[in-house]
Amino acid sequence: MNSIQEKLDKARAELLDLGLRNPLINYRLLKARGVEVIDESPPDVYHILVQDGKMMSFLPKLESEEEDNLLFEDDEAELDPGKFTDNKLQTTHSSEELQKRLLTTYYTARTAMEEQGVTTLYLAIGMLKWYESELSDAPRYAPLILIPVELSRTSVRASFRVKYTEEEIGTNLSLQEKLKAEFSIQLPDLPEADDPALSNIQNYYREVHAAIEQIHRWTVDETAISLGFFSFAKFLMYRDLDTTKWVGDALSEHPVLQYVLTTGFQEPKSAIDDSVPNIDEHLTPANTHHVVDADSSQALAIHDVSQGRNLVIQGPPGTGKSQTITNLIAEAIAQGKRVLFVAEKMAALEVVKRKLDNVGLGDACLELHSHKMNKKAVVDELKRILDLDAPQMTDLEHELELLRNDRDRLNGYCEAVNTLIGKSGVTPYQAYGELLVVQRRLSGKKLPTLDSHQFQHSKSEFRKGLALTEELQTLLKQMGIPKKHPFWGSRCKLFLPTDREPLERAAVEAKEAVIAFKNSSEQLAQHLKFQVPDAPEAVEGVIRAARRALEAPNLAGTAVQSPEWKTQHNDLAGGLSAGERLTKLHKAHDHILIPEAWNQDVLEIRQMLAAYGDKWWRVLSGKYRRARNELAGLCSSQLPKAQVEQLCMVDAILEAQRELPHFEKIEAIGQ
Repeated sequence: MNSIQEKLDKARAELLDLGLRNPLINYRLLKARGVEVIDESPPDVYHILVQDGKMMSFLPKLESEEEDNLLFEDDEAELDPGKFTDNKLQTTHSSEELQKRLLTTYYTARTAMEEQGVTTLYLAIGMLKWYESELSDAPRYAPLILIPVELSRTSVRASFRVKYTEEEIGTNLSLQEKLKAEFSIQLPDLPEADDPALSNIQNYYREVHAAIEQIHRWTVDETAISLGFFSFAKFLMYRDLDTTKWVGDALSEHPVLQYVLTTGFQEPKSAIDDSVPNIDEHLTPANTHHVVDADSSQALAIHDVSQGRNLVIQGPPGTGKSQTITNLIAEAIAQGKRVLFVAEKMAALEVVKRKLDNVGLGDACLELHSHKMNKKAVVDELKRILDLDAPQMTDLEHELELLRNDRDRLNGYCEAVNTLIGKSGVTPYQAYGELLVVQRRLSGKKLPTLDSHQFQHSKSEFRKGLALTEELQTLLKQMGIPKKHPFWGSRCKLFLPTDREPLERAAVEAKEAVIAFKNSSEQLAQHLKFQVPDAPEAVEGVIRAARRALEAPNLAGTAVQSPEWKTQHNDLAGGLSAGERLTKLHKAHDHILIPEAWNQDVLEIRQMLAAYGDKWWRVLSGKYRRARNELAGLCSSQLPKAQVEQLCMVDAILEAQRELPHFEKIEAIGQ
């Protein structure tokens, strides 16, 4: 027992940082972060930020002011009390330097909150000016009251503003311990935030004055204000490990702590061994409360924890540790237990909380990290949860039965794909795995479907077939690709010595035929003024050209060499196109239009049909009836009833009238 207490005391001593590197003991304005505020009244700043809950902005140093490097010196000059009640904080920094400092401070504070969920940015009001000894000439400064704040801005171009986060306003705990341990001075505690005594912080300054008045040169700078970074994490751990603060069982007597600091954990063997092929035989849905997916190793870990075993779960990122933690919390909730989940990074807490929210267990969790750890937020959350109705569960047995059925079906499938097929010694899982490997090697070519009758062979037969396949593969490697072999396509299975002479004779005849084919193709190419073909494939092009020449129309009597084909090319092309279009129009409508219709002015008819044709009252319009009757008079048969067909006829007449001049223009030269 004494050894446990000694190790705890040693661990506490290592956590305690009372050296001058601790800004809570020896505060100095950092080179790039933090802001020093001057010429302001701490009581008024406290009133605006904390009591009124307002935001404050920062003002840069006026250009006319003289620079000085004095830190937190008392200003005895007469000040204007009216400027203390505004929401501006005067600083010692130029405009450019102030913006750089605020930007760096903003990102540093946000990173600390996102990664650790801990507020480290404070507005320190009031400083204790102290010396390490009577002979020391270097003054040290330590903040007295620390207001947790955060920086924000509405846009990139907007100015930064500071506001109170509503977390607990703290006393300088490290300074308290430093003064108590080294100077036998009891620094007074700060009243609670809701204590009326805290509304007048000058009372607290007076108490500090009274505590240090016996020490020469020590003073309280009541006007000092500075925005900086301070951390209480290690000191709070130091206080938590103080065994005298614990109520009930002593901390040193806790069995887990004894295992950690002395004998180590001697855990019994798991009730379910890792070698068990199917853990579902040992876990029933009624006694398993997994709310997110869990594989077999995770399920075993959850089961061991629920049975009271102590263990460590390890794994690289992405292996499901947060899922396992979520299931562990759900299991503990189902068993009526309480869980404290802590993590070094806030992201780990957020991930698990989000998973619990998604499955409806978020209301069972009380968040005590980041901006959610202030007293008001905790009280409000407790009130909200206490006002909720008890969760209702209906038809649970039916759901569990469905779950058991689905689980058994899945397990049956797993067992089937891992069962040997007949006497082959191969499982479906292995067979399809090999099939996919081959398919990927063949660039996705479709392979035959596997059927169970294909596996009726025994393992020895399979090995024999595999040996024959390997032998064939060796032979193919020697002879090359079969399709490129000279005898590819031959159906001859046997070649006897008596077959040699007929083969040689046939080869000579084939050679002569090839030579004759080559000579003929060269003559044809020369006759057509083509390049002499150098391959059988090129001969196909020559043959196609010759066939086209034979199929060409007879141009006898046509002035092929006439220069008008070039000088009047555009007119000829336009006229021929117009003639082709006129032919199509007449072919489409001559069966219904009289010949004289192609010369009629039908523009007005079209306007009337387009204007009234889709109106239900068109028959009441005299213009429409007249246009329709005129169009009917141009038809050799009955006028189509559909408006679309009528417009198509009129458009055909108009288009023919547009195309006709182009055709007539080339009529003379076309002859």
